[in-house]
Amino acid sequence: MKITNFFKNNKILSHFLILSVITACVYFGNYKNDYGYFDDFAEIVNNKLVNPKESGICPIFTDIKSFHFYVPFKHLVNYSLNSAAFFNPHVSHFFSDIIHIFNVLLCYLVILRLSKSYRTAFLTALFFAIAPVGSNAVNEIAARGHLFTGFFAFSSFLFYMLADSAGLKRNQDKHFLVLSAFLFFMGLFFWPTLIVLPAILIVYEFAKENRQPAEKIFFKILPFALIAFFAIFVNLYISHIRHAQEVQSAVFDNGLIFSLNLFGWASLYKIPSIIAHYMIYCFVPPFFDIIYSPPLPDLWQDPLRYLWQFGVLAAYAAVCVFICRKNKIFVLAPAFFIIFLLPGLALMYKTEVMSLRYMYMGCVGVFFALFAFLEAYAFPYLGGIKKWTAVLLLGFFFLFCSVNSYARKYMWANPHKATSAMLGNGGLAEVWGWLLKINWENDLIQKLTYLKKAEEALEQNKYGYELSYDLINQNIKGRVKYIRDLLHGQHSGGEII
Repeated sequence: MKITNFFKNNKILSHFLILSVITACVYFGNYKNDYGYFDDFAEIVNNKLVNPKESGICPIFTDIKSFHFYVPFKHLVNYSLNSAAFFNPHVSHFFSDIIHIFNVLLCYLVILRLSKSYRTAFLTALFFAIAPVGSNAVNEIAARGHLFTGFFAFSSFLFYMLADSAGLKRNQDKHFLVLSAFLFFMGLFFWPTLIVLPAILIVYEFAKENRQPAEKIFFKILPFALIAFFAIFVNLYISHIRHAQEVQSAVFDNGLIFSLNLFGWASLYKIPSIIAHYMIYCFVPPFFDIIYSPPLPDLWQDPLRYLWQFGVLAAYAAVCVFICRKNKIFVLAPAFFIIFLLPGLALMYKTEVMSLRYMYMGCVGVFFALFAFLEAYAFPYLGGIKKWTAVLLLGFFFLFCSVNSYARKYMWANPHKATSAMLGNGGLAEVWGWLLKINWENDLIQKLTYLKKAEEALEQNKYGYELSYDLINQNIKGRVKYIRDLLHGQHSGGEII
């Protein structure tokens, strides 16, 4: 496909307009929100590095005490927003909405380039735009790193593919590759989950029609691999320094555990169970975005649960096999799902395990596979009442997703709304909802009441949560003891979390 024909097309412009308007209608209302969740306060409100009245720009790049991962450009964005509108959450929410709109349009271009189908590209981008499973990254300011991952992943991959365009002038392909590598490098220091992009590029190289020799592919991918290794080295080096300084908040010193170490041999069925949960949430989202761990009992305790979840994965695998029979390039659909979900599967918090923000990019692979399958095996053969039945079903799915995403942004309106929504979500989210409520409560007796409710919710949800039960229970009891000591005058004050 010639690059001139790729961009100069009225259909693309009309699709851009429709996608932008729909995305804006769903999300723009969140600009009224305050800082909504505990992470917003830790990363922005209480972070001196992003306060232009207390810090200059240089410490953003040099003060490693602030780093979880080395993402100075993400902090620089918050610093700049605070310089333009001092700690104004409304500006931050609006900025996130704009990034999401750009990501939707980039998603459309990427899927169009891969599928050569306007309908597949439009529907994939449409449901990526409004899917409730991806709303966490848009509505929570502290989760904006995943929006940055989307922006740099889509743009870098798009320019990488444009290097294969027909009719390019002398060395123009090299210019596209350099720009792609530059965007990849920059994006890694906005948020590190972008580090999986070289794996996407490798899948693309071996799946595309005009496949090049392996040696040429190696040298084409090599700059991206070197950039990825450099980012890994920087983050590990900072972790090493922080560990030497006994500062516990960088990369592997922040409670992150390799999932294989976390689950042991049970990884064989528990990790697929988590993957199935992520996939199901693309179509049946939880009540709220902060979900923590799903129940993960041992296989013998609930075999039917795992049988059902393996069935979901088998259905998705079958869809991917069928679309790849039509065109090998469609292997990018499961690649997008698994590869962008990989960071959230490889490294986990013992008390959280799942996080919907990792599905911001992962859901693209799910919707791409679905609509590529329908384009290949359903849409061409539908006529009359079948066609309108299909349109009606898609319309209901669109209405469900858009209304759900439209409504849930108000659950992020402020800390009280967010914790109340966590209580409504149930499971471990309810436990942590009660725990977080003590941060916004001044009365010590009321804090104890919340902790008692957290303890009761933990006991009610004990089955399948043995993985984190002891840790959370210890957390609750420690806070209860501290508050009781305060009430008895044994402490003069201080932080309780």
